[in-house]
Amino acid sequence: MKRLVAGILTAALLTSAAGAVSYDPEAAGTSAPTATAVSETVSESVMAASLTAYPATMTVMLDGKQVKPVGYNINGNNYYKLRDIALILNGTTAQFGVTWDKSTRSMNLTPGSSYEAVGGELGAIPTKNATAQTCNETVLINGIKASLTAYNVDGYNYFKLVDLGDALGFDVGYESQTRTVVITTPTVEQPTPETPTETPEEPETPAEPEPTPTPTAIDGKLKIWIDPGHGGIDSGNVATSAIPFDDYWGVHHDGNTKIYEKDFTLAVSLMLRDKLEAAGVEVRMTREDDSTVDATTRKQLFSTEGGGYDMIFSVHQNGYSTSTPKGAELLIQVAYENGGAGQEFGDLLKQEYTSLGQDWRRFVFQRSSSDPSKDYYFVLRAAQEGGALAFISEFCFMSNPDDQLWLLYTENLDKQATAQYNAIMKYFETHPY
Repeated sequence: MKRLVAGILTAALLTSAAGAVSYDPEAAGTSAPTATAVSETVSESVMAASLTAYPATMTVMLDGKQVKPVGYNINGNNYYKLRDIALILNGTTAQFGVTWDKSTRSMNLTPGSSYEAVGGELGAIPTKNATAQTCNETVLINGIKASLTAYNVDGYNYFKLVDLGDALGFDVGYESQTRTVVITTPTVEQPTPETPTETPEEPETPAEPEPTPTPTAIDGKLKIWIDPGHGGIDSGNVATSAIPFDDYWGVHHDGNTKIYEKDFTLAVSLMLRDKLEAAGVEVRMTREDDSTVDATTRKQLFSTEGGGYDMIFSVHQNGYSTSTPKGAELLIQVAYENGGAGQEFGDLLKQEYTSLGQDWRRFVFQRSSSDPSKDYYFVLRAAQEGGALAFISEFCFMSNPDDQLWLLYTENLDKQATAQYNAIMKYFETHPY
């Protein structure tokens, strides 16, 4: 799911190797390089002391316009200069300032502050490979220490865009077909000016304002929100089919052709919807076709309307940079790391998945680096903000030829949907809705 995206996006802060400041660092949207991912989840491995840095060749778009921050691909992920990112975001709703403290070798990022250019930003795009080394400068966000991965290349520190966006409030996506990094800043609704009217006479007894109703899912009607991962211009994970196959819609695909996560997440979601509705469950779908629903829209929906549903279930398939990882994972809100509803449902889904013969990898609880009390993955974080129980299912790895077979046969997709249906219905046999 994601996390191909997550791993693909990054920002950089420059400081000179000697400690004097040249520029400064880090980054957002999808996820850290995990064997899961949102969007998504295998944790990034320990970085080598010295690696080759390859010039980043992907197009970068900011709110629909092309920008050209300097970046490198290091250990399979793209890293960009922080001051380049700060400059291109200046004047947007996601702008931030950057300061450097030489005495403590720390940099402080201040969300909402305008950025003051120091010269040298948005320089020439590199054309030659370089050597990257790990670096340990301290990064602060509004004075609070943040844990961010960084590499030093030719005296400058390069940081991940994904984490920076998560911390500073902008979204990062990746369009695999066009090899484009997409940065989206949040929009701000402008207040509608009020039309002046005559001042009414004050009533003798002012009426008490009616309280705003709070969405609640406990009403005796089971309501499930299914979120088919990705969609439209966001393909999610991309792999090559190991064999010829006919997809859910009856379209034939030859072997050795590109396959996209978004198609399989939609197929499974539609099957799951049909099973739930046949049982009398009220179902809402984030999408029912190959339409684009960006991260900003999903966040808004889940955080404001998610509380009216008994569960948000996000359907994904996994991917990784190698073919080794395989098996199912379930991403659970960190509020349930020590037990409770999240783990109780997780145990039921694990039983259903393994009963099919699918390998089980793990439950994933991942905290935001900028606020450890919150979830790293925006779907889970936004749902928590809205008061909703939410999960992200990663049933198999598209990048593994054996796991991929769970996707290339429609009957296997149906088995996946049936397992999800069984777990949901069993869970609500013992939990209120």
